[in-house]
Amino acid sequence: MQKYLEREERFTFDKSYFPDIWLSLCCCHRYNPSETFGPVTPSNYIINIVEAGRGTLDHGNRRYSVAAGQAFVLFPGRTVSWKADGLEPWNYIGVELSGSGVEKFIERLGLSFQVPLIDFSSPHKAMDAAYDLFVECNKKYQNHFAISSSFFSLLECVEESLVAKKIPAKNFYMTRAVEYIKENYNQNLSVENIANMLGIERSYLSRLFKTYKNKSTQNYIIDYRIHRAKKMFEEEDLNVSQVCTAVGYTNIYCFSRIFKSRVGMSPKEYREMCKRENSGD
Repeated sequence: MQKYLEREERFTFDKSYFPDIWLSLCCCHRYNPSETFGPVTPSNYIINIVEAGRGTLDHGNRRYSVAAGQAFVLFPGRTVSWKADGLEPWNYIGVELSGSGVEKFIERLGLSFQVPLIDFSSPHKAMDAAYDLFVECNKKYQNHFAISSSFFSLLECVEESLVAKKIPAKNFYMTRAVEYIKENYNQNLSVENIANMLGIERSYLSRLFKTYKNKSTQNYIIDYRIHRAKKMFEEEDLNVSQVCTAVGYTNIYCFSRIFKSRVGMSPKEYREMCKRENSGD
């Protein structure tokens, strides 16, 4: 505790920092191929988060294509209609916002009737937050704190989309790539996966990692997996096979070889060392 008492840190916020926004409706819509909706004129702001598929939004004389990982905003008093794709019809979760701070919040995000789309900087995080919110709202015995937590997690993702626009493109790609690796290191992760997710060339991604991390993308993935494996051996009672699977390796011999090359001892030796240290021997 001593380090927290060495100096005082204080963060002061004015009331405008926390906008007056609350949830008034949450719903989930699953569409059939080419199914249409509208024209409709909403009375409140509505954010529709597309979790799967794609479709088009008709705003006056303009048409916008919207796909999974994006959201489209409906504005009060403005008439719109939309249509699900004929091959990949969309599913989306709709969140209606109320409160005196909503309009200012939407404007601060750079959104308007002419700019109605949100490109989430962390699409998986946003879709998870929207899904969690819907699940909490749909429970027979609702927990209002859980609903509020999910709701503000979703607003956090919306806010992050604004922050991402202010980050230079190179830094943005690096930030998203590192986030993606940390979220998916336990999956079948490849450099190609990451480049496709970002919509950039694999060679460009490799140059970014070399510039900002002084290592290749593949080596960054390996180093992070080994870092997580060491933490698991240190903090959890898992065997080598379990840790191997938990950090995204399917071949225990490959995992053991890479671990030893990075750490200087085998996973088994490292696990035994951690057990001795934890037991105080």
